[in-house]
Amino acid sequence: MGELPAATAVRTTWAELPLHVREGVEDRLGAAVLRAASQGGGFTNGVAARLTLADGSRAFVKALPDDHELAPDYRAEARIAGALPSAVPASRLRFSLDTAGWIVLVYDDVEGRHPDFSRPGDLAAVLTCVEDLAAVLTPNPLAWAPDITEPLGPLLRGWRTLLDEGPAPGLDAWSVRNLDRLAELESRWVRATAGDTLLHADLRHDNMLVTSQGTALTVDWAWACVGADWVELVYLLPSVAAAGGDPEAVVTSHPVTRKADPAAIDAFVCALAGFYTHSGRQPDPYWSPHIRTHERWYGRLCRDWLARRTGWA
Repeated sequence: MGELPAATAVRTTWAELPLHVREGVEDRLGAAVLRAASQGGGFTNGVAARLTLADGSRAFVKALPDDHELAPDYRAEARIAGALPSAVPASRLRFSLDTAGWIVLVYDDVEGRHPDFSRPGDLAAVLTCVEDLAAVLTPNPLAWAPDITEPLGPLLRGWRTLLDEGPAPGLDAWSVRNLDRLAELESRWVRATAGDTLLHADLRHDNMLVTSQGTALTVDWAWACVGADWVELVYLLPSVAAAGGDPEAVVTSHPVTRKADPAAIDAFVCALAGFYTHSGRQPDPYWSPHIRTHERWYGRLCRDWLARRTGWA
């Protein structure tokens, strides 16, 4: 993870929340907050803090202003997290509040840390978690969950956008040489990813935790949608590549991707590469000073992986 700072988010703190909001959380928790430790991972500027309460218990809180451009994601997360089956390896939502101009989600606090994919034990725990997700969430248990095309459709068209916009200054030579066929391959991802599995659809190292028992679980279910079971793992694999791992070795050995159509995986990897490549060229949003650096890095990783899979020079 060396190409990004250890703390990627610039957080509002618990103490900066309006008093009314803090009191509302404490009332629901049944105890006053003694300490709040802000967490630096992720890419938003909302509150993310581990709370220690006066009764000795703990909780995790995240909060965002209700007029923030990511507010719909927080509302979606509250709905999804509150409806997940208990067998899903995920942190448990206790309650959510929409009050005084803030959206607040309060979870059980998990004693754990983000996985380091360069550590074999962490990687093994995460790969087991992905397999468990596919087993528990197929068929999709939430009839109202959106199809994968709803949240990802507007995003996974980066190559076609670059093709429509014409020559892009600074675009890497491999992408320039192959732009026509990248756009064509990208266009196949919708059909390729059809399925009946509820997906987290945003798995990265900072959206997972490894517990003190050595098991992995998921957090931040804002993008949940329905598609093919193998999509979850393929989406995660740029994070493995970022830690020096070989995504192709995982694809060929993991149960959810071993049975997947290689052409379908090609289309989705291509779509991810296009998203990261195009989005990484955009201006930094005010709420996340490091997200474009992350996207440019992951774009390069996905392009390298796709070039290996396709053999395109």
